[in-house]
Amino acid sequence: PIHSRAGKSGGGGGASGSRGAGRAFESGFQLSPELFQMIIRRYFYEDGNTYFDNFISCLVSLDAIFRTFKSLDKDGSGQILVNIQHWLQLTMYS
Repeated sequence: PIHSRAGKSGGGGGASGSRGAGRAFESGFQLSPELFQMIIRRYFYEDGNTYFDNFISCLVSLDAIFRTFKSLDKDGSGQILVNIQHWLQLTMYS
């Protein structure tokens, strides 16, 4: 079901449960079950619901992280090497 944020102008609807989130992620991101659970803990409430703007924020962050990783993975190996300063810059501003 879609829920509205009461009293918030322009507030979007909400998504219910991790199953709904799973369907949305199926269309674009390849995530391990462990990473998926971490995202659920970060962007969803204990009752399994989230608001649309939280979900969009999650998708935008994932997109930025994937693009950054791909740009650093010059040889396509799926691995990158970064120092602590670069890592902090990547994670603090993503």
